[in-house]
Amino acid sequence: MALETALRAEFLDLLERDAEFREAVRRQLLTAELIELPERFAAFAGRVDEFIVEQQAINASVEARFDRIDVRLQTITNDLGVLKGHAAGRAARDHVETILDELELTYVTILHRRDLVSLLAAAPDIAAGDRQSFYRADLVLEAKAVDGATRYVAVKASYTADRRDSDRARRNARFLTDRTGCPAHAVVASLRNDRDVQDLVDQGAVHWHQLTEKDLDPD
Repeated sequence: MALETALRAEFLDLLERDAEFREAVRRQLLTAELIELPERFAAFAGRVDEFIVEQQAINASVEARFDRIDVRLQTITNDLGVLKGHAAGRAARDHVETILDELELTYVTILHRRDLVSLLAAAPDIAAGDRQSFYRADLVLEAKAVDGATRYVAVKASYTADRRDSDRARRNARFLTDRTGCPAHAVVASLRNDRDVQDLVDQGAVHWHQLTEKDLDPD
């Protein structure tokens, strides 16, 4: 037993000290597949690393392409929004009499940019941004009520009216009242409204002139 233990110790010592002996034992104990496994694994790992690098390059290219597509789609969406806004503005100007009928008013005239500029000429306290926005109003009307009193109408046209549209219409109406001393109506002309605008319509804070798809068709 002691001899066997000594032989084992010598064997283990030889394995540790003698690389050739260790390799010979290894070849006796392991199959060819197991002996070659480290090299094969290293080669496989190398191929995987190459694949990962290639795939990362492909992914980066695809992501860049999608980013360009997203930018183009957003540009198209923005352009469509502008076109829809122009179409809604044209439709509102075509519906002047109808808008006034809904408000029980009669037509006097359309106020053009020069008229709006003149109205605010003596109001330096109005912020430049609000002033320029007022000058670009979609439609501003002077009208008469049943009793002959002067009224003004500020129209903001949009495909789908949101709070920004209703706020502009109400602001423009407020400017008109402040500068003329006459009541002014805030109107949104749109195909549909978001919830905030519809709440204002239901409350009577804004008048809604509803457009249709046909109204937006080009002549």
